[in-house]
Amino acid sequence: MKSQIHVFRLIILFFLLSRVLAQPKLSFDIGLGLYEPRLTGFDSNVSVQFPTKSIFSRNFLLNIGLYYEFFNNARIGFNSLASYEIGKNIRLSNSEAVFRRSLTYRMFPIETFFRWRPRIELNFTLTPIWGRGRIELDTTPGDKTDDWNFFINSFGGPSDPVSDMGATDVMITDWFGYASMIGIRYYISSRLGIDFKGGFMNNLYKTNRWRIQRQSVTGPEMKINDLPVFTIKLIYGVR
Repeated sequence: MKSQIHVFRLIILFFLLSRVLAQPKLSFDIGLGLYEPRLTGFDSNVSVQFPTKSIFSRNFLLNIGLYYEFFNNARIGFNSLASYEIGKNIRLSNSEAVFRRSLTYRMFPIETFFRWRPRIELNFTLTPIWGRGRIELDTTPGDKTDDWNFFINSFGGPSDPVSDMGATDVMITDWFGYASMIGIRYYISSRLGIDFKGGFMNNLYKTNRWRIQRQSVTGPEMKINDLPVFTIKLIYGVR
């Protein structure tokens, strides 16, 4: 009887140790994305001369993420792809303003994977998207209201929608979407890897969902649905 109890204890100990040793891994990643949105509200605007588009401000995306391996072939996490246009001057009604624009695609992916080779992994990702657009203007203090109205009017919609602009007012919009990707990962070491993904993302963006001073305004036309997107990133795993 004692020997059976001893064996039972060893089995329990082995089970607990195996669970501890097989705990999911946490990984961080940083890299770049590439896509080609059509921002016609900026490029074809007849009232405001926006800066000439470039691959750095239009097509490149800064990519950061955090993943948690909750099963031996599955991960969940958070991933952000962001495009920035910073510090460009545009001519408005009464002054020349510093224009800043960002588009951020925040993703909450679930990813399955399997090891094709000891150092090579194939993976598939599905994720919802919570997107955000943000526009800032730095104008002459006394001309802020007129300049902002001139700027917003250039996108259509109701005329002169805002009044008494504050020093920190910005235009913001949010939308939802989804994406799917397939990828391949090469492990340089047990903790370090390079990951490449390609897929499509769909964003349910609406021009009338922008807001400023807690009121709705019309924003720029942007085609950011049915977009091919590619990412390459460096992965660092924490045991």
